[in-house]
Amino acid sequence: MTFTPSNQSVVELLQGVALFQSVDAEDLHELAEVARLSELTEGGRLFAEGEDADDLTFIVSGSIRLTCRDSAGVEIVVGYVQAGDILGEMAVIDPALRSASAWAVEPTVVLRLSADAFGVFMDRGHPVARVMLVAIRQMMTQRIRVLNERIAALFLIDAEKTVGVEFESMVVRLRDIWAAVRSGG
Repeated sequence: MTFTPSNQSVVELLQGVALFQSVDAEDLHELAEVARLSELTEGGRLFAEGEDADDLTFIVSGSIRLTCRDSAGVEIVVGYVQAGDILGEMAVIDPALRSASAWAVEPTVVLRLSADAFGVFMDRGHPVARVMLVAIRQMMTQRIRVLNERIAALFLIDAEKTVGVEFESMVVRLRDIWAAVRSGG
């Protein structure tokens, strides 16, 4: 559900968020003018896999579960994002369809910024675009590290079968990787 608080209340909300603390109030007012603040109830859908990706979302409070469906239609949890994280960043990098669905784990407040508005901020070198790009870079780098760990673990499965190493050690490594993914790290 989208609600329309005053720009000043959105600015005050964003000033309390670590990501935006280096951005002055005037620049946050510009963000508040073009962004949409929404509240999701527990279990509420933010977006669905396969939908057009036309905005990025900043999680103001709460948390979001990301899911994908496999070829048999089974829903698989692929990650979680927490307050302070950016979600749907691919919409501003590569406007393809959504690669996952996003569901509120608890009551959640999000700020949605259209890809077009983000592009205008980028073209102007706006401070909001700069801090979001830094956050996106950090997040994507972390995701690549986690994916590398997953790929390495999959190769270890083959190696352990070949050399007869205990299967349990591989399970422990995969469990540790999954714990890191679920915690957002």
